[in-house]
Amino acid sequence: MAPNVLGTNELNENDMLMEELPPEAALDGPPPDMDHLLQRTLGTVREERDQAVRRRGRITALSSTLVVAGVLAGGVWLGQGMGVGGTGNADALLQGTSPTGARMAVQVTDTEGGLKLVATVDGMQDGEACWLVVHTKDGRTFTAGSWRAHGGEVTLAGSALVRAEDVTGVSVVDHHRRPLVTAS
Repeated sequence: MAPNVLGTNELNENDMLMEELPPEAALDGPPPDMDHLLQRTLGTVREERDQAVRRRGRITALSSTLVVAGVLAGGVWLGQGMGVGGTGNADALLQGTSPTGARMAVQVTDTEGGLKLVATVDGMQDGEACWLVVHTKDGRTFTAGSWRAHGGEVTLAGSALVRAEDVTGVSVVDHHRRPLVTAS
């Protein structure tokens, strides 16, 4: 028998094997009228995966937007509470000069928590212990800050639990409570 010729028994075995294989396994490809279950299943899986990715992208974008909005709102809220950005009302700019040449200017701002002061003082004697004192209409005094003077100008921020309309003046006093300079 020739080497490339198959016997009848061998051909029958090949036919039986071919019957067990689906048409998709044929070398020419599946028949054109065949239902492509695997291709439809893979297409469905791909479509569902793409939808899930788009859904996650939208959720991530929405979450990021909400976080940014929350941070901005919190910053505005905190900024208003601290008087940042001009939210307080500047009620007065008090100025004064002493006979010894000391000068002081004080910006008085009324806030929800009381009075905010920013005082610029110049001309104090080096090493002098100084207190910034707020005077009210009814004679009370509130210490708003303290420092030790040096040769230059000092800018000091302070606060007092009093309303701005009750303030009659602001003084710098020494350790004996004597006024060194008063702004009114």
